[in-house]
Amino acid sequence: MIYGTYNVNPLKIDDIYIKKHLTLIENGKFDAGAFFTDFQPVMNDRIRKYKEYTTEHNSIDDRIKPVESVDLIKAFNQIHNSFYNLIVDQKVGYVFGNPIIYKISDNVSETSKRWLQDFLKDQDIFIKNTKNGTQQGATGAGYALFDIEAVGEDTEPSIKTIDSWNGYVLDEKKAAVYIEDDYSMTMGFVKNLYLITPKKITQYQSSVNGIYVKPDFQIVDEKDNLINVITLVAFENNDNMQSDFETVEDLIDSYDKVISSSMDEVEQFRWAYMFIFGVRVDESEIKKMFKRQTGVINIQDPTGTASFLTKDMPTDFFNSFTKLLSDNVYKFSKTIDTNDPAFAGGSESGEARKWKLIALEFKANTTEAYFKKGLKNLFAAITAYMNLKQNMKDIDKNDVTIQFTRTLPVDLGYLADVVTKITSIVSDETALGMLPVIDDPEEEMTKRRKEQQEKAKINAQMFDPYNSSFGEVEDGETDGDRDVLEETEEATSKGDDEKGKSKSEKNTPGA
Repeated sequence: MIYGTYNVNPLKIDDIYIKKHLTLIENGKFDAGAFFTDFQPVMNDRIRKYKEYTTEHNSIDDRIKPVESVDLIKAFNQIHNSFYNLIVDQKVGYVFGNPIIYKISDNVSETSKRWLQDFLKDQDIFIKNTKNGTQQGATGAGYALFDIEAVGEDTEPSIKTIDSWNGYVLDEKKAAVYIEDDYSMTMGFVKNLYLITPKKITQYQSSVNGIYVKPDFQIVDEKDNLINVITLVAFENNDNMQSDFETVEDLIDSYDKVISSSMDEVEQFRWAYMFIFGVRVDESEIKKMFKRQTGVINIQDPTGTASFLTKDMPTDFFNSFTKLLSDNVYKFSKTIDTNDPAFAGGSESGEARKWKLIALEFKANTTEAYFKKGLKNLFAAITAYMNLKQNMKDIDKNDVTIQFTRTLPVDLGYLADVVTKITSIVSDETALGMLPVIDDPEEEMTKRRKEQQEKAKINAQMFDPYNSSFGEVEDGETDGDRDVLEETEEATSKGDDEKGKSKSEKNTPGA
């Protein structure tokens, strides 16, 4: 058995481990237990980051209570300020708030188009993209599986989202691994590990004892890969698979500590300290004072007195320090503070708002590029299934174009003014592409030309002197055709009397 060497990189499996497991796979010696051991640090770190995103467990929860004050300190707050959630959800809403648009090439048949469109609709692809985008931002990666395990005569494949701590793509063309929790009648709770190669999908299984997983995975099933491509795809957040808040975790933890400590002061009424003169109060009496709700102290010695020393809290320092922390969280995570005057009804121009958004836009562009790459790999699997199992051979992954649109409000008046001014410098298509309400400038220009032609036709008919209709128009006959036809008949058959004279001749005196 080839044991894992316990990779210590918490971001991803290092390249040396990838090469290790790819070499074992190519030589038919893959060891699922060794892979699980090497993958364990990545799994743990992604779970930790996802719990920070959900505020289930933040660093403030690990704040240690002072040992020497355990008996006296009553309040010890661990307050979560959900910057993690804000940072991820803002970007996900910005990038995935509008459904991704999938355009299929005109070269693809209507049958293939309809099948793919119906399949994506049935799979609730918008919801799954949003979930993968959330995993991508919160943990550094998201995963989707084109599941062909249950495909049969009456069943079709499906798209599943795989939690980031349970998936890894070693190579887009060679191998991928994902893990699922399951229950077996003979083994109880188990973990299934699936190795996907272009030729085979192999299932390994290991028993679970509480939270401990025995790295003794055994092969329980092996099937041919029906479509000969890797069916697990990755949506990486960036090149290092870092989460959106990875660079500001310490800042958020500091903010949590400041707020929690301040709440301790308020909750324990430690804005003031009591001085007792003329009598000694032992520790047991002090504990009783903490437990009392009345705050009354009985001093037996007639010479004893008590007074308060009020604490002068540096509120200006507190406000400036917390603002500094929060501003740095927004700045270094490339997140927008929606309380900024530019987004709270201020008088800033659209151009000023655009520059406020530029950092978020940079981050969104990176997310979009990596997500498109993942979707391309997903469509490679889907179209391979269509080619091989549905006999739809007129489509491949390059026939599907993926388009994102942003959801934050824009100043359309400002953009319209800019577009109007630059139409004499750039092409109409380029100018139209600057407007966020237009998804496809080329299609918009086609619609515009068609609309102009229809208006020109209507205008021509309105000013045509022969465009006045009398009576009903026959099917396939325009008003203009009927008018001209009636004028011709008037001047020929009806225009001549029985003697062959025209009406003008008939009405002429002496004729």
